[in-house]
Amino acid sequence: MRPSFAPHGPTKPVTLLFDDTGVTQLAGAPAVAWQTPWSEVAHLRLVRRREEVTIVAVVATVLYQWRRSEPLSRAQLDELRTVLSSHGGREMPRSRRNSALAVALVVTLSSFGGYIGGLFSAAPTSPVVTALEGVNLNARDVSGAWASSSLTSSSLLTDLATTPGQVVSTDPATTTTLAAQGSPLALAGFHFQRCLGVASVDDRIFGLAGTAARYQVSSPVFFSPDLGGIQVESTAQYYDSPHSVDLDVAEMSRASFGRCFAQSLGDALVGANTSSTPNLTTGANLSTPTFAKGWVRGGDVPLSLPTLQVSRAHFVVIVESAGHYEVTLYALVVNLSCTRATIVHLANALLARMTSTSVVSA
Repeated sequence: MRPSFAPHGPTKPVTLLFDDTGVTQLAGAPAVAWQTPWSEVAHLRLVRRREEVTIVAVVATVLYQWRRSEPLSRAQLDELRTVLSSHGGREMPRSRRNSALAVALVVTLSSFGGYIGGLFSAAPTSPVVTALEGVNLNARDVSGAWASSSLTSSSLLTDLATTPGQVVSTDPATTTTLAAQGSPLALAGFHFQRCLGVASVDDRIFGLAGTAARYQVSSPVFFSPDLGGIQVESTAQYYDSPHSVDLDVAEMSRASFGRCFAQSLGDALVGANTSSTPNLTTGANLSTPTFAKGWVRGGDVPLSLPTLQVSRAHFVVIVESAGHYEVTLYALVVNLSCTRATIVHLANALLARMTSTSVVSA
């Protein structure tokens, strides 16, 4: 299996036992037992590739996979399929591992005024809104052994974004980009400004100088056990004036932006799930080569949330802009080196949509 249920815990040999109440895992030698009720198991999937059988599930916001390389008999496979389907499991079609999953990951983050969901109202349907929805990450980008969810409880990433699939609107003339005082996001903004060397009064990202987006919408969260384990989401924003985007880009073009932004949002992510905001300092800029015309910056930071069984993960954020649009993508990954090429691939796909002739401007 991967990852382990506990930091540095056993991952083989593993035996899974199923009954009406839940799943019991016996791992290691001597065996250590973990019991998980079915009510805590989400996005249950059965994946077959040739002789290999993999079970995928999300438990306590962490994506796990159990892989059996030895073939199962038809009777064993039918029994396993019956047990999993009776508890909401679904069998994924066979697919070629590399070609199907090479398109796997990116996450966009709802940036600037977009974190304060209480300030938003439902947006009307319009060509601009329809085009904005089409920019985001979708199931075609992550075809293969992926699961998805639009539940706000499905991933830690939803703590940073608006409700998946819900288009929200603001009045830029009256909406502030400041977070509630003392909130994890407000503390993260303070850390960002100190890292980037910008005063709150001049800061367009978390501070007083920012302009709120007219519309924004987030994609579902997509999960995969491949590439070491990955969760991704994206948020697309539409601004009334490209000049507002240009002013944001001027600040985001500073050399340390990618690192500082990843660290500050990592602070907010940890702060939303623990009793403290950590002031992370171990982030790095992430190079994101793109073929489409537009502006791109990225960063990543290592994260650890032991209380939520998240250890040795990387939080990755990529911000892109073109014309009226800003798209922020984020991901939680176990192995950054394994997922880097996929992140770049998806960043290119999203930027290409933003700069295509199909995008609509007001």
